[in-house]
Amino acid sequence: MTKNSLGKILFASLAAAALAAPCAAKKPKNFRLKPKPAVVAEVEESTAAAKGPLKLMAGRWKPETRAVLDRFIAERGSSAPGYDASKPPVAVLPWSDALVAGDPAELVFLKLATDVDFKYEDEWWEVIPVGRGRQPARSAYNSFIALASSTWRSQPDYHRYRKSLLSSYAGLCREVGRRECRQYLMRLWAGWKEEDAVDYAKEALAHEKNRLAGIEAVSSEVGDPSPLKIRRGLRLVPEMRDLAQKLRASGVDVWIVDDVPQPVLEASTADYGIDRTRVQGVRAALDGQRFSASVLKPVPTRGGKAEIVKASVGRPPDLVIGRDAADLDLLQYGSGTRIVLSGDKELENRALEYGWLIQPALAR
Repeated sequence: MTKNSLGKILFASLAAAALAAPCAAKKPKNFRLKPKPAVVAEVEESTAAAKGPLKLMAGRWKPETRAVLDRFIAERGSSAPGYDASKPPVAVLPWSDALVAGDPAELVFLKLATDVDFKYEDEWWEVIPVGRGRQPARSAYNSFIALASSTWRSQPDYHRYRKSLLSSYAGLCREVGRRECRQYLMRLWAGWKEEDAVDYAKEALAHEKNRLAGIEAVSSEVGDPSPLKIRRGLRLVPEMRDLAQKLRASGVDVWIVDDVPQPVLEASTADYGIDRTRVQGVRAALDGQRFSASVLKPVPTRGGKAEIVKASVGRPPDLVIGRDAADLDLLQYGSGTRIVLSGDKELENRALEYGWLIQPALAR
């Protein structure tokens, strides 16, 4: 995990945790899917022919990047000779801190912890490792939960619970790695029905889109010498939203693959009109109609991203945009148009090596 990857984590102050799957959860199966039929925006042929290929808004694109993307749409989109709607070109894009500024996964996790909205069964508590705050968090939770919710924020135990829970994730990212800590965010949804989780995430993200970006300090007590620093706010990126819309309107099969819990990623990508069958995040095995605490493999980071695309699409994508080194395997899968967003030196160096275009990041 690169230093830059850690920089994109909202929690700047970190404490460690390890994962423990509850015995009641069903054993996850490996991720195996047949390629799905393309889902693209409908385009009237007469209109497309009259207007010609769509072009991106100028915005903050580097001229070279915009030219490459415009050429991709012109040469591969529905207005191009030989376009085959039964086998359209495929674009795979990242999400957090790439197509949006902010991390929806962490913002929704923050709301779940702050509003005490997890499904607090015995099996759920087992997801939090003993060595990384389970007992202190549970003890503090038991001390305030029977009180009226209107009084919680005046209770010292509430603040101890909140910081302990948030610290368990932050530490996992620092000490074990991003792949493990991102799985942890999905595992904590155990007990939720999928449709309820998506609705909850939509509400949480709507609130974050309406607040100013900033840093919140999370303390366990007055005078806490080491509060967690949490980034707040979520911003849509106009150029990226325009790109996703123009690709879809041009008959390109657009996929979002990122290490965000599936219900949160579905809720967030709806802003860009991405079909939910084209959204691949971190998935949990179901226990009946509810999420269990077991995560399905592969996890959409590093080699897992390429594996998911191979299983879901069945062929290399024609366009890939990479955010950080976790996208390297996907960028190397095939030889189509490859664009790297700046900010991760490891990935930028590989981009120079492979001759990939580097675009200044628009979401950082």
